[in-house]
Amino acid sequence: MKYNCLILFIFLLFVACNNVTFSPLVGKWQLKTVEKNGNLTPVDSVWYNFQSISLFSIQIYVSQQDTIMHFFGVRVEESKELSIRMFCNDEEFMDMISLSDWTNKNRSFSIIHLNRRRLLLQSEEGYLYSFIKF
Repeated sequence: MKYNCLILFIFLLFVACNNVTFSPLVGKWQLKTVEKNGNLTPVDSVWYNFQSISLFSIQIYVSQQDTIMHFFGVRVEESKELSIRMFCNDEEFMDMISLSDWTNKNRSFSIIHLNRRRLLLQSEEGYLYSFIKF
């Protein structure tokens, strides 16, 4: 019993000393719907991955090829604003454009709602993206 209490105490000490804060945004989010001009479109083949504090990736399932395309970038989250910059060459970005509604390697979003299970982003173009934690 003393051994278990000692381990618990050491664990709690390390947790208390850790000053790194992680955003609830960190993780893998599945895009469920996109609302454009009042029209709600269901989506089930796109995932946004907010890896660590600054890394970002998009995964898009391409059913015709039965494959998943990966696109990588960086993100900056300040308050309720999210900026993403994709790192891909022009050919990769053309693939991304054909599979998504991204038209620029840089995008900005407002975080409308964020908790452990749900994410709602609004793009600078006014589209609403609804995600669930995957």
